[in-house]
Amino acid sequence: MTTRFGNHEDLARRAAARLLMSAVAAEEAPEAASVSRAELWAYANREPGAPVDFRIEKAIRGEARVMGQYGKLLAMKTRGMSVMAAAAYDNSATHRRLGDFNLDVVEEEGAPPALVIERLVEGVPAPTMIEAVSIEGVVRIALPEEIDRHIVLDLPREDHERDLLRLMLANPAAGIYLL
Repeated sequence: MTTRFGNHEDLARRAAARLLMSAVAAEEAPEAASVSRAELWAYANREPGAPVDFRIEKAIRGEARVMGQYGKLLAMKTRGMSVMAAAAYDNSATHRRLGDFNLDVVEEEGAPPALVIERLVEGVPAPTMIEAVSIEGVVRIALPEEIDRHIVLDLPREDHERDLLRLMLANPAAGIYLL
């Protein structure tokens, strides 16, 4: 069966890729690690034949949590090249579920993109802020008031911070938090 976002198999692949990438990205950084996640990611993505950073290599070999995080980053990088991850990056159907909320980025001709946050459960307080964290940085934006269980936030491309939020929402590896 085909929906406006593709067939069910494609939707399942997107969902699986997003869950996988979200699980890795949502993990806490190693406590008291001598190497940050950003440094590990840069190291994992260095040019072939680039010099080895002995400080990072020592941390990978000597700190179990850093070794585990590095392995997960390499696995994520490998999966990111797969067909499943390519489907997840198709931002024509940007959708996430965060607890009791659905997040959708809607892009229609003649209007700026918009983030629609739908509250799924009665009695849950509406969030007042959204925060996105990824390798591109951190974006935190105040949300407008909820109307009929929905919050709508315009994401005009001319507003650098909101456009960056839109791009982060399309990235399955970005951490998205409703506050």
